[in-house]
Amino acid sequence: MSFRRGQAMLETALAVLFITVLFLVVFQVAHMVTTKILLDHAAARAARAKSVGFNEWMCLKSARVAMIPVAGRRLWPEEGEYDEASLVPIYMTTEHESMARGILEYERWRTMDVDVDSGGGIGAEVSARVAVDVPRFYSRGDEDSDTTEIVGESRIESHFPLYMNNQGL
Repeated sequence: MSFRRGQAMLETALAVLFITVLFLVVFQVAHMVTTKILLDHAAARAARAKSVGFNEWMCLKSARVAMIPVAGRRLWPEEGEYDEASLVPIYMTTEHESMARGILEYERWRTMDVDVDSGGGIGAEVSARVAVDVPRFYSRGDEDSDTTEIVGESRIESHFPLYMNNQGL
């Protein structure tokens, strides 16, 4: 009879532990899926910018702005000082990186990798690849396994050669 008194407590502890681990796994997977969807969108924005003739800096800005929801902590300006909605249009008008850094900057923008290949020629395909390292909630013990690289890709037909020269804006 004395063994049965602790049985309910043990079963409850095991059930709570299992449900907590299951919740954390589902939360991690949902975070990674959201990041993947937003990176695909960022790649589409970068590919579209290139397909209409914009330069590499404009493609990078387009991808960065599209991934703001998963870009991590805002580094500049400090949280609460300014609203992002008012800073994004100003950021998009900047002409170079050093000017843009003083307007808006996020933690993962520094490690973000954006590759845009214009293909060249009429009817060619513009492809864009956006990659970012996302921290995991769990670790396998070594520092390299604390993050997972998530990649977004997009392809779009290039049509700027029909109305522009290949110099871009």
